[in-house]
Amino acid sequence: MRRYERAGTFVVVFALAALAAAAPFARAAQLEPVALPGTGDSQDLLRALAKAYTTQFPDRSVVVPDSTGSDGGITVVGTGQSPVGRVSRLPNAQEIAQYGPFQYVEFSRVPVVFVVGAQAGVRSLSQHQICQLFSGRMTNWKDVGGNDVLVDVQSRPNGSNLQTITKNIPCFAGLVVTPNANYNERNADLVASMKRFPGAIGFMPLSEAVLYGYQAVALDGALPTMPDYPLGIGLGFVHKGALPLGVQAFLNYLRTEAAHTIMRTTGHLPVPQN
Repeated sequence: MRRYERAGTFVVVFALAALAAAAPFARAAQLEPVALPGTGDSQDLLRALAKAYTTQFPDRSVVVPDSTGSDGGITVVGTGQSPVGRVSRLPNAQEIAQYGPFQYVEFSRVPVVFVVGAQAGVRSLSQHQICQLFSGRMTNWKDVGGNDVLVDVQSRPNGSNLQTITKNIPCFAGLVVTPNANYNERNADLVASMKRFPGAIGFMPLSEAVLYGYQAVALDGALPTMPDYPLGIGLGFVHKGALPLGVQAFLNYLRTEAAHTIMRTTGHLPVPQN
């Protein structure tokens, strides 16, 4: 067990292996339907995993609702509306102060990538160029070696993806995104918006870039699949106390090689469990 200190409060973190020991796969008749509300960062992956899981166990049900963000996943657990919430960040000090400590289970990691529209004409960008594009100082792709196409910046709220970028790309700290940017509340909104703008640039988990066929650019020459690629987020769940048997059985499945194969083929990295 590990503790993340947060201003006098803490988040209790358990490995999946420890949770698995508490509740092995139960018989299908014992398992209640499972709903996993929360972040969009793991939505598509968990839907693929749920499909494979329920194919293997036809009498079990796992539903992955549309995204309400990590905020939503934490809130439904904190208020008792759901026993589990999917998240791409740890609960913050304010949330812990409001709801008390949470238990956190991380099952996968995914690189955060910058994606560009079909007519941008670039495959690699430097950190400086990224900041110039998002701030609006560069407005045409030819300014960074691409095609003579206007840049359409796609912005997002300050969620886990942007926090990872800001933490690891120094020029993004304090950067003011161009007022001409198209604002996208959710990952799904950004995915749809990228299709409408041939000169778009945005950011999303690598898994979504793979799923929807978007061009992910190298960052300072490092591809998202390289060990030295600097941007990535953890995907997991928060809960309080013992999990229902149905939820626990699905979390156990996430430790299997079958689940890990799905993670790898969709641009994710399984989190090793002791």
